[in-house]
Amino acid sequence: MAWLLALGLAFLVGCPAPAIYKEVRPGLSCERATRVSHRTLVSMGFTITSLVPARVGHGGEVTGTKPLPDGSTRTGHVVIHCDANGATVQPIEDSPLSTYEFSRGFGYAFKNIVQRPDVEEPQASAGLQVLVQALTPSQATLDLEGVPTRPGAVPVRVTVRNNTDRAVAIDPARIDLVPAGGDATGPLTGSAFEAALAPGPGADRLRREQLAAGRVPAHTTVRGYLVYPAAAYREARVAIEDVETGESEGFVAPVE
Repeated sequence: MAWLLALGLAFLVGCPAPAIYKEVRPGLSCERATRVSHRTLVSMGFTITSLVPARVGHGGEVTGTKPLPDGSTRTGHVVIHCDANGATVQPIEDSPLSTYEFSRGFGYAFKNIVQRPDVEEPQASAGLQVLVQALTPSQATLDLEGVPTRPGAVPVRVTVRNNTDRAVAIDPARIDLVPAGGDATGPLTGSAFEAALAPGPGADRLRREQLAAGRVPAHTTVRGYLVYPAAAYREARVAIEDVETGESEGFVAPVE
């Protein structure tokens, strides 16, 4: 009877893969181990359902799911342990009878992604680039140490890379997001902004790193956060001013 109970528990909590599939990374920080594990699961087609950042002395984990062709759902789960010397990332199979397909795929993808920068640089080495990304709860946890907004609002990360010889000016009031089949909307401000924030460290950090109106000097990158009403946004319409001439140029960028 005891072995039946043990087997039932194994099905419930999953099965750690053999040691050969464990990623042991000396020198890898807790924060980066969590971030790379997240990116690895996303690259494998998983939708992240749970994320606990790893800390020294406190294990982390990332979990995601994805549909399979037969209509079933696969769960991808990794556990992260780290200390001052580095990090260990352990894939967990969702069945004790697994052939370790998930662990092998995770290992291949992890080895590739850990060698790449966390923020991919643009291919163009010159010009003006605007990146707009609506953050999922797991991305917000990675960026801001917690989910910063209540249901009904979405945090958005805006990056302006000015690889030109001229200063430009950016104003959040001139960054509108457009949902599919809907009207453009600007970021929340004032009391609406405060009402959209959830209590906790995520909101505190978003306030500190909120994108403000100001200059972006030549060959400089500026990054900050805004909050918009929740929607499936398709594109961003951004107006950026040339400081020297006072002329504005409009950009249309996809919302990632």
